[in-house]
Amino acid sequence: MIDRLTFGILGIALMLLATLTGVCKVCKGPDTGRERDTVDGKGPMQIAFRVVAAEKTLPADFTSVAPEDVPIRVATNEDALQALWSHFGLQSPVPPVRWDREVIMLLGTGESSNCPLKVRENAFDRDSGRLQVRLERYTGSGNACYLDFAPRTFALVAKPSIPLR
Repeated sequence: MIDRLTFGILGIALMLLATLTGVCKVCKGPDTGRERDTVDGKGPMQIAFRVVAAEKTLPADFTSVAPEDVPIRVATNEDALQALWSHFGLQSPVPPVRWDREVIMLLGTGESSNCPLKVRENAFDRDSGRLQVRLERYTGSGNACYLDFAPRTFALVAKPSIPLR
């Protein structure tokens, strides 16, 4: 029988493997950074975003959340942002946000220590009601990624056209 710690470690390893091989919930389409909608009004809807922080840190409760999902938290006001910034352990200054039209999403994940991830797309899946973030790893020419786990938290400012509040 697998104990909870072993299960958590296996979950993180599987998540990392899925990230490194590109198997994840993604929405297809060009990387324009602009919002777009599907033709029939169903399926994933792109959300415009910009990365305002990317640090090698994770929230303390990451292992309890990670086996089932990647923690994505949304701040819709200054108090929530301050609390989440601290919870995720971010050290960079908190960016200014226009709360009347923007939100901040914090995403905790892991990456290979020599193949950093970058955020490629951000979408809202209308069918499941879930946010989807497509990450892509950067590898130099001829380099192989280490199969290790380095923490990574991204902070994204988004201008959603969906009701996140």
